[in-house]
Amino acid sequence: MEVLPISVPVKKAKFDVYESFKRSSFRFKDNDILVISSKYVSMGEGAVVSLSKIRVSTKARLFASKYCLSAKMAELILRESDYIFRGIPGYILSVRDGIIAPNAGIDRSNVPDGFAVLYPRQPFISALKIRTKFFIADSRLMPTRIGTTGVAIAVSGFEPVEDQRGKKDLFGNVLKVTFKAVADSLATIGVAVMGESNEAQPAAVIRGLKVISTERRLTWHDIAVDSREDIYIRELKGSKSFVL
Repeated sequence: MEVLPISVPVKKAKFDVYESFKRSSFRFKDNDILVISSKYVSMGEGAVVSLSKIRVSTKARLFASKYCLSAKMAELILRESDYIFRGIPGYILSVRDGIIAPNAGIDRSNVPDGFAVLYPRQPFISALKIRTKFFIADSRLMPTRIGTTGVAIAVSGFEPVEDQRGKKDLFGNVLKVTFKAVADSLATIGVAVMGESNEAQPAAVIRGLKVISTERRLTWHDIAVDSREDIYIRELKGSKSFVL
């Protein structure tokens, strides 16, 4: 297996994501799996907002005061979140489309001052438009771990999760609950070579890896556990910190 980062010029305005890779010097091959930064897709699609244009609600001001955030950032987090949990100074833990992330995944790094970049609006449609075996990845913090890893925001062209139930382990025990998170694992590989700062490498190709191809129209339900079944979120929902 090979993992190959792709470099592109820095972008500061809305652009065509597909054309940016088509014009690059990188030579794609059949069955390449293309991992693209969610931030790069968001910027290409114009999912970047000027904080100066955000109108702040009373609820956002309360959240901002409680968690030491700017009122405009608190307002964005409220708008972008499906669920919100208790936070810490500077961060609010929330869920958006099955992904748990600080501040609903809103980021202010690698964007002009005074702006914030959101998650892509329809990432699965974006993935489908660009290429068959393609997915959008974001970096995330893992509970109890230092540093960021990757998480798949959207996938197209291959099964993002493989059901291992019914298979046997090395000692003949039948697996009863195991699923293999293929897309998230590949997202972590992609994020490792793309970098997090000024590398200007918003994508990576994973070459020579066998995955299960599919023509299904995938959604976030294919890569995320429903919050009513997730063992971590169920515990958080049981606390007084849970907010709809």
